Amino acid sequence: MTRSPKQTAVLQARIAQLQLPAVPLDETSFVRLRDQLSRFSGVYLDGSRRRILEQAVATRLAATALDVESYLRQIAENRDELRQLTTCVLNHETFFFRNQPHMRALQAVLLPELHRRKPPGEPIRIWSAGCATGEEAYSLAITALECFPLGGRTVEIWATDLSDAALEQAQRGFYSGRSLVKVSEQLLERYFQSCGGGYTIHERVRALVRFERLNIVEPPPPSARDIDIIFCQNVIIYFQPETARAVLQQFYQLLPVGGMLFLGFSETIRSSFDSFRTREVLGAYVYYKEAEQARRETKPLTLPVLAKPAPIQPRTRPVAAAQAIPLARPDPAAAHDQTLQRSPHGPLAAPAGRLAAQLLADRGQTEQALAAAKRVVALDPLDAEAALLLGTLYGLSDMGELAVEYLERARYLDGAAPIPSFRLAEAYRRQNRDQLALREYRATLRKLQPFPPDTVLGGVAVGWLRETCERHTHQLGQQNSGH
Repeated sequence: MTRSPKQTAVLQARIAQLQLPAVPLDETSFVRLRDQLSRFSGVYLDGSRRRILEQAVATRLAATALDVESYLRQIAENRDELRQLTTCVLNHETFFFRNQPHMRALQAVLLPELHRRKPPGEPIRIWSAGCATGEEAYSLAITALECFPLGGRTVEIWATDLSDAALEQAQRGFYSGRSLVKVSEQLLERYFQSCGGGYTIHERVRALVRFERLNIVEPPPPSARDIDIIFCQNVIIYFQPETARAVLQQFYQLLPVGGMLFLGFSETIRSSFDSFRTREVLGAYVYYKEAEQARRETKPLTLPVLAKPAPIQPRTRPVAAAQAIPLARPDPAAAHDQTLQRSPHGPLAAPAGRLAAQLLADRGQTEQALAAAKRVVALDPLDAEAALLLGTLYGLSDMGELAVEYLERARYLDGAAPIPSFRLAEAYRRQNRDQLALREYRATLRKLQPFPPDTVLGGVAVGWLRETCERHTHQLGQQNSGH
């Protein structure tokens, strides 16, 4: 019996769901197969993930009816089988609007900015790299429709993944259960249709998305051009540093000046690729491509947000996208500095000064930002937010001892807040003061316990903070135990 590619993908997906006993691999076979997988897909499984690979091999043996020896012999030259094995290794579980701060930033700020910047009639193009079963791509499409309800700008979404089974499910567009947990009733009614115990995506959402199989460690096709935004979330965490660097370089070359990259909250590129600059937008960190001249002249700084942004609310009345944000704004840093000068000791002086310092730092004016932050601390030495801001600025300016001094003050003044402990732990770690760093990472974890993972503190999600603290706690603990 000959099966179509779609039938084969569905059958393989069903086999993958079976809980088959793992196939033990000897050390030589494990290393060889792990390295073959890494060269092909970028996915690297260290010893702690050995059982994941052995379970995936068991799944593929059931699908191919081969024994272990035959399978290991033929997979080296079989790219289709390497792709199937990669699919079994990866976790494709996801859900709509998984990273809500990203969607909020897109809808409220970034898509309107692109709309004003791009010529009329030219579409905004978004690449969902590693789209899995389609929830992210369709979330992007819904966000675009919410941003441009009157059709003032075309948005095209190119969604790619390595897995045929995942892409087949994405193209079906049928979802239920956990996938929809963060979809509001209004959006569910507007963009989905009830169908057989679940929901299918509305055709006007589907029309924005094109799905395609792609291995992101390989050169992109010629069609991958004029991309404005790339979403690549929870993909490079599987890669070795050199592989991640190559993929990020590829993204950077594809994007125009001003083009943006979104990563998962648990991912960072600071240690592997420094060409992108960072920008904080409504609680979301965005990487963007800056003009070469601007990169030579300034060193952008990322600072904590002083207040948690309000959650996104569905609109009840359409608003033209071009009216969402004014075309011209006064200089907020200058305005707040004038407020501080008019009332240097009044009740608004410290908040105005903090905001002015943060805005100056965001523009790369480091010396002016430090001066503004120092004035705030001089006005109120017991202001915890001012101490945190000044300590962060010193840290980003490579003045480690001063950073520690003011971050310790911020932690003392606001003992229950996680962010001062976290930034202090980072400062200690940069100075190789491992025991103190370990203490503060552990303190941060304790202080984070009451917060849900998607809560935003200091400009980042609690889930990311928690994972970062756990990783450094583990690494520092191993170093101090001599392992």
